[in-house]
Amino acid sequence: MVDVCYTNKDLNLVFTAYGETNYYFNGTQTTNGDIWEYEVMEAFIYKGKDDPQTYLEYEVNPNNVTYNAFVYNPSRVRATGAPFDHAFITDPFADGFKVDTKLDKAKGTWTTRSTIPLALFNGENPCGTTWRMNFFRTITSPDTYPNQQLCGWRNTGAANFHITPAFDTVIFV
Repeated sequence: MVDVCYTNKDLNLVFTAYGETNYYFNGTQTTNGDIWEYEVMEAFIYKGKDDPQTYLEYEVNPNNVTYNAFVYNPSRVRATGAPFDHAFITDPFADGFKVDTKLDKAKGTWTTRSTIPLALFNGENPCGTTWRMNFFRTITSPDTYPNQQLCGWRNTGAANFHITPAFDTVIFV
């Protein structure tokens, strides 16, 4: 589950995983490492109405480690042979990102509260604006790694989250 809200300066995301059993991550990984190889919750965010060619990819793992990058995906589907690149946000906390992860193994929950600065999207107070977003979850365990279960708010129909026509519309009121 993902709750999305905003202030005049930030997007606020609250990711909650219910029925969590593994909380599986690589403890040696740091900011912008390949945390997506393990368990993560992800948001792909674009300000605008189009199927984006560039967008923010934000991920967090159960160890409170984040992946923060703008994705360049001119094919909109990560087509074989097409350009595809990431421009990393190398100091997200100095840039205004905040992240707080709580694991409750007794209840089987993982909750992460994240703050993403609106300035990344050249904006303030998004009231009345339209965005395109998708949210994803990657699940694996010590027994199944490197195999993963992939799920999303809007199904992309492939083992590929970078299919921007699958991003849905979010209107801030």
